[in-house]
Amino acid sequence: MRQYDILLFGEYFFDVIYTGLTEFPISGREIFSTGITSTGGAMFTTACALARLGVNHGWPATFGDDNYSQFVTTLAARERIDLSLARFLDEPFRRVTTSLPLHGERAFVTYADPERADKYDYWLQMMQHVQFRHIHFGGLEAPDDVAPMIELAHKRGATVSMDCHDTPLLADLTCDWPRYLEGIDIFTPNMREAMLITRTSDARSAVHQLSQWVQVVLVKDGGNGAWVGQGGEIALVPSHKVGEVIDTTGAGDAFMAALISGVLEAGDELEDQLVEIGRFACAAGAITTTSKGAIPALPTRQQVYDFLSAN
Repeated sequence: MRQYDILLFGEYFFDVIYTGLTEFPISGREIFSTGITSTGGAMFTTACALARLGVNHGWPATFGDDNYSQFVTTLAARERIDLSLARFLDEPFRRVTTSLPLHGERAFVTYADPERADKYDYWLQMMQHVQFRHIHFGGLEAPDDVAPMIELAHKRGATVSMDCHDTPLLADLTCDWPRYLEGIDIFTPNMREAMLITRTSDARSAVHQLSQWVQVVLVKDGGNGAWVGQGGEIALVPSHKVGEVIDTTGAGDAFMAALISGVLEAGDELEDQLVEIGRFACAAGAITTTSKGAIPALPTRQQVYDFLSAN
């Protein structure tokens, strides 16, 4: 039975990134960028970041016969991303995002073909055929959909992490968040998402509330760094200064990959090493903002160590 350190659950995106904008588009006007990059996005970026860090990963992704899928699978081969658990459909499975970064912020336009009806069954099937130490969900997943996967992971002695994403669910006042996050060992929203989920208006309160629901919380807070919460204990890990921020695309994915890598290394000593893991993850995210497009700037483990030594 094949062994992995981590299994990644989430789909690819094909990203088009315009750079050098002086303003955001408005109705009736055309503006020009000074640069453009096409690359993989979403879970592809996390997988690429893990590969750069030397983490043994499996990614049960779905690809179609469309040009976008083919482009990303070609990039995956180049980056030595393990696609042995992926499936390839004889029909389009298009997932495309256009990113417009400006002054450290971004706007997006996205198109995605409908998810496959058997997605969760396929993910569970892949879990049953391999060994793993950790599983990671790239975004919020409904408890009823992933409960069998979480149960299997914990039965195998593995840990479970979940990232967040911008969704109407965040504004749903009726959502039972403690139940929604049940079984998740590590939750990693950004600060905006954390405040919406907890219905709070300040960072410390949001992190404290989340730490009552989930064993470990790491909240990404942009230029402020990252908040670490565990059992009611809260700490802020300051961000690292890298000079001019060129493009924030992929910074969150680099943070997530470095975080998972640190969690796997810490093992039973996770509680004592959380702040240092947060520092490592913040450094990986900061490095990624120094180049156009996420993939070229994703750091190796040694590059993160060198950066931390110099800062």
